[in-house]
Amino acid sequence: MWDFGLLSKLFAGMKHADQDEIAKIYGAPNGIAFAQWLRSLNFIRNVSAHHSRLWNINVVERSAIPADWPQELDNSRPFFYLCLMQQLLSVICPQSTWSERLIALLENEFPKFPGGVLSTADMGAFVNWRDSAPWKRHTHK
Repeated sequence: MWDFGLLSKLFAGMKHADQDEIAKIYGAPNGIAFAQWLRSLNFIRNVSAHHSRLWNINVVERSAIPADWPQELDNSRPFFYLCLMQQLLSVICPQSTWSERLIALLENEFPKFPGGVLSTADMGAFVNWRDSAPWKRHTHK
């Protein structure tokens, strides 16, 4: 059985041409960027798996923001990595309802505090994020 870390290392050891081919399938600019996506997602997975605070953590393993994605995204905040997950899921399982479930969680179940003491902005979400890449393809059925 493979874990995310092993997948990341295997991908990093591949020929650059093969990395670029795989990256293209998933919408990454190139193999180098995709390798970083895998390392970043491995960091997010480890934080989550060890029950650490994720919603407003400063991400150490940062990936570059794709050029056609919103400039409001902050690659030091976890929301950007939720966007990467959505990008990958749109290829791996286009029928996935993960994006709808995440939207419901953030809009309906995320705690509401007076004065905005705690908000989704702390995790890197921005106004009208659902209308931006990679969400816009999947949230308006």
